[in-house]
Amino acid sequence: MARRAMLLALCFVALKFLSLRFVYPPLMSALLWLPAGVSLAFLLRSPTRMWPALLAAIFVAEAGTVVLEGIPVSVAVIWGVGNVLRALLGAALLRRFVGGPVLFHRVRDVAGVLVLGGLVGTLPSALLGAAGAGLWVGTMPFWNEFLAWWLSDALGTVLAAPVLLTWWPLGREVRDSRRLAELGALLALVAGITALIFQRSGAAPMGLLATLPYAAFPLVIAAALRHGPRGASSAILVMGTLAVAYTSHGRGPFGVLPMSVAERVLAVQIFVAVLSLSALTLAAVVAERHRAEVAQRVLATAGAELASSPDWGATLPRVVRLIVPELCVGAAIWMVDTHGLVQRVAAAGWTPGREAALRGQLPPLPCESRRWRGPLGSGVLVPLRVREAVVGALALVADTDDHPLGRRDVLLAEDLSRRCAMAMENARLLDEAHEAIGARDEFISVAAHELRTPLATLTLRVQSLMSQLRRAGEGDGVMERLGFISRQVARLTALVESVLDVGRANAGTLELRREQVDLTALVEECVDRLADEAGRAGCELRLRTVAPHVSGYLDRGRVEQALTHILGNAIKFGIGAPVDVELAQMDGRARLTVTDHGIGIPPEALKRIFGRFERGVSSRQYGGLGLGLFFSRQIVEAHGGSIHVESEAGAGATFVLELPVLPGQSLQQEPARPQPGA
Repeated sequence: MARRAMLLALCFVALKFLSLRFVYPPLMSALLWLPAGVSLAFLLRSPTRMWPALLAAIFVAEAGTVVLEGIPVSVAVIWGVGNVLRALLGAALLRRFVGGPVLFHRVRDVAGVLVLGGLVGTLPSALLGAAGAGLWVGTMPFWNEFLAWWLSDALGTVLAAPVLLTWWPLGREVRDSRRLAELGALLALVAGITALIFQRSGAAPMGLLATLPYAAFPLVIAAALRHGPRGASSAILVMGTLAVAYTSHGRGPFGVLPMSVAERVLAVQIFVAVLSLSALTLAAVVAERHRAEVAQRVLATAGAELASSPDWGATLPRVVRLIVPELCVGAAIWMVDTHGLVQRVAAAGWTPGREAALRGQLPPLPCESRRWRGPLGSGVLVPLRVREAVVGALALVADTDDHPLGRRDVLLAEDLSRRCAMAMENARLLDEAHEAIGARDEFISVAAHELRTPLATLTLRVQSLMSQLRRAGEGDGVMERLGFISRQVARLTALVESVLDVGRANAGTLELRREQVDLTALVEECVDRLADEAGRAGCELRLRTVAPHVSGYLDRGRVEQALTHILGNAIKFGIGAPVDVELAQMDGRARLTVTDHGIGIPPEALKRIFGRFERGVSSRQYGGLGLGLFFSRQIVEAHGGSIHVESEAGAGATFVLELPVLPGQSLQQEPARPQPGA
């Protein structure tokens, strides 16, 4: 504290003697009071506990040097108090209404320094300075002296404070030698252009020559855009120093104006101050836009992370790590566990000090969003709601050296909390869906198993009855009825077996019992077996065998099931029209094509018809469980083959099955399903 106070006193004295070079009688004040900006910057960059020592250093530096100049002690005290009040009022107003460290990353920082630090904070020093000058000499009207004193303090604040505030603390950017070299080259260019503009002497510039000072604008704007507030303040410092020096010596566009030296110096200072505020405002706008872009990028990435996995226990820590350090220095998420206790489930940049800053805010869990600011920093706390119930909280914290978190950060945290809560709700719904699907599959499996026994008994009884009646010489009518019953029982048995096979496929236990199979003969058998059913539907099964002898190492029963499903679908949906079946072999593959000329498949249903219980048309028009194509795909892919469909609504459908027909050959890198029994 003592070292900082001593450093402030030394800087104050050095800048005071530099500013006294701009005193033009009969005015008592300098036209540029640089100590005003330095005093304000020291207070803004220091904790409030240091303020008394720093204010004492300002008073001693001002009053002591005034007394040494032979000015009465009473005047020295008045001027010393004025300098103290100026720094204290400006810093207090900025802390109160702007908040946090002034880094010129926000437009409100620039406006705060101009209005609160430069225009309002300097009023006490201008009043007391003019009063002291009138008490000592009294050669100038009070209000003239007050105006000169006020303008000098305001200009000193606007020109000097930004340089110190943007370079203190230095930050990690200073370690980047390339950026420093680039900034140095840019400042050298600013100095060269400024010297070229302001070294001219002679008559006052007219016409286009009067606009020469604006030639330096592009370089200052470039410094602001490329290097932010630090580049803007540095460029203004270089340009302002040279412009004021040349103008005070009667050179440059302002130095040759037909007015007094004081008015010329004041004019160039106002010009530089306006340029400085413009460049700093532009840099602040760019910084705010960059922060908004970063926030949007973080939100988008967080949404992608949350959507990548239903396990929010793994995604929430990744989301928190995205927030830090992009949006704040520390972030954490708390959740209520099964015992009703609040536990931290994710954190990044979290320290004991930041935990202490949250003390008094959590627990209990907040019902509404809130923000706070204290000696340990600032923070935002928002609830996590699932089904309108608060199940957790999200906290963002900032240190005392950072900008305090404000309303925008509250909105950002609320958006993040909604996304996290939505991910948790989706995970819960997914778990419920999995449980429901598991319960459904278990029920179907149990029901199918329970149906197998009575169906087997019924099948045996019907077959036995048919045998007895056949031996007894019963008429064809009774046998036809019993045959119909037998076919329906067989159909029901096949449906039950299909349901059981679906369960096996889902569990990855679909077994294949491979053997050498004559695929050509198998296709012919399936076509012959379904010929009667096709005839009843008004269809003609037309088989064309391109390769007469196609064989492979396959599960005969499973392949027959798949072929039966595909041909049965073609007969069902192609009623009244022929069905073409073609078998070919190429490159070690068997290619079976089944084409019907029926109702076709809508485009939106082409990708989903191979799913469980999926249908391309309404079940009210066409019966079935929607398992045939699903199970066909499972069988074909378990063999290492593939199946796809080509169709248009109203134009029929073509199903293409491809199977490896040489032992050990597969059309895919891996089977789609595990094959324990293969």
